[in-house]
Amino acid sequence: MYLMRYVILSIVFSEESRCPVGIKIIVDSSADLPKDIIEKYGFIIIPLSVHFGSHTYLDSVDLTPGMFYEKLIITSEMPTTSQIPPERFTTYFKKVLDEGHQIICITLGSNASGTCQSAYLAREELKKEDITIIDSNCLCSGVAYIAIEVARMVENNKSLEEILMAIEPLTNNGIEHLFCVDTLEYLKKGGRIKATKAAVAEILNIKPILNVENALTQIIHKVRGRKKIIPYYLERMKKDLDYESDRIMVAHAQDLEFANQLIEKIRSELKWDKEIIVSEIGATIGTHAGPGVLACFYKKKQSQ
Repeated sequence: MYLMRYVILSIVFSEESRCPVGIKIIVDSSADLPKDIIEKYGFIIIPLSVHFGSHTYLDSVDLTPGMFYEKLIITSEMPTTSQIPPERFTTYFKKVLDEGHQIICITLGSNASGTCQSAYLAREELKKEDITIIDSNCLCSGVAYIAIEVARMVENNKSLEEILMAIEPLTNNGIEHLFCVDTLEYLKKGGRIKATKAAVAEILNIKPILNVENALTQIIHKVRGRKKIIPYYLERMKKDLDYESDRIMVAHAQDLEFANQLIEKIRSELKWDKEIIVSEIGATIGTHAGPGVLACFYKKKQSQ
């Protein structure tokens, strides 16, 4: 019933913000790209589906992050997300191809979702060579980091071969993902942590910190209380941040104040004077982690 909506969904960009004519970059909505960045680089966002009981929404289209967390807090039934079906990719791809453009499509990591496989199936159905699929091997703003990297190279008229060669280290676990949840309630509800462990952690005010390898999350550290989250992030960044890179990404789930505290510390303690992009975590991560998440994404030193 949503098919016609997929056809007409589009983002309006100013002429000066578009990627060069000939290449369009499609990114799935799990990247949680901020609106200003979408407009700046002319990204086309294809939404995942979010399910609350019998109701289905299109991520970031008819369900904003704010709306999602409002529903999450009051619902008795855990929401779920589903991969983008091949038919949705086919619709988007065909529209862009019919306009005479080539496509670079960037998806969240294939180990985390079948979305990347759906993109490949759509390309096979269309039998077009003008579609390049990139498995980011990342989650959330890690996907966004790679999308921005690709967009900048497109703007600089790099060839497809040059682009793919340049991002290969990034898609090979080259982007650090640091996540910390404020509550274990949603991990418990989703069956990702046992109720007894969640209860003990809550009593002791333990906050697990996770990172991502091959698009899969893993706990790498635990701290007592929120005050210790940012110091741990800074400690990690001092060790493995590539200071030659040109941006850091900070993401949050309904806690901009906490995100700004991290940004302030990055500026003051790491002496970082380059770009920091802030985004709000949507349903893909929020379904499992809930509100209050603070995340940081950056390019690691090549030796890491």
